[in-house]
Amino acid sequence: MSSVRPARKDASKSVVYVYGVARVAPDRKLAPLPRQGIIGNAPVRRLVHGNLVAFGSTVPASRFAAAELRSALADTKWLRARILAHEKVLERLRSRYDIVPFRFCTIYRDAAQVSKALARHRTELNEALDRVRDASEWGLKLYCDSETVRRHLAGESSLVRRLHQELAGASPGTRYFLRKQYDRVLDVEVAAAIARCVEQSDRSLAACAREGTEIPAQPRDVHGRLQEMVANRAYLLDAGAMSQFQRAVAALQARFAAHGFSFELSGPWPPYHFVSPRQEGIQGAARSIRQG
Repeated sequence: MSSVRPARKDASKSVVYVYGVARVAPDRKLAPLPRQGIIGNAPVRRLVHGNLVAFGSTVPASRFAAAELRSALADTKWLRARILAHEKVLERLRSRYDIVPFRFCTIYRDAAQVSKALARHRTELNEALDRVRDASEWGLKLYCDSETVRRHLAGESSLVRRLHQELAGASPGTRYFLRKQYDRVLDVEVAAAIARCVEQSDRSLAACAREGTEIPAQPRDVHGRLQEMVANRAYLLDAGAMSQFQRAVAALQARFAAHGFSFELSGPWPPYHFVSPRQEGIQGAARSIRQG
């Protein structure tokens, strides 16, 4: 069984980059590991403690120690490549193990510190692994084209239709005030339509999932679409629930597309959003290295 190579006696020469933790039975044949880690010449290896195994790479401190890493993270090209490498490793591991994924750039001083962390947080990690057993994370983003929603409401809402008719027949002296009222009412109706769509989506998809959680919606300059993101969710799905979940998403799309809403499903992902803060405690010592 291979393991993370211990750090050299001069611990400043190398550190251990950890991708995540899984649980293995003593009689289980270990799956092959990804050959490519966070950087070249840093293969993924195992560090086993009891029934837990951490997956990591020994990397040079000259590139991953606290001060050096802060400088490297300012290099957008380097950062993008490292994030992609981190995600590729976790995707390979996720296909073979139930895994508790660690944040990008979780770094320990040496293998001994990783082993101590596994021992110290054994209970929390086993609880986390029980929580995500035989499941994967899927993301659901809900977008709204506000102009389409407004056009739909102009034809469907009796209040909006009435105000529109009054506006069309108003004298120039009252048209300004009616237009302000019309716009305010339409804004309220749009917000209510969004709330109804989000509520229906949450209710329908939660019924198919083991767990669901809300994520802050991304602004346009992050998600890159013209529409507004009005909901962002992560769902933990049992292995056999994917077909039902996809049908539920398709039904929502069919129901709300003409109203100005669209649904974007992504996954499977490692279960990042289903590891509680208490179960993330194992990463505390690692974070202190990065923060200096």
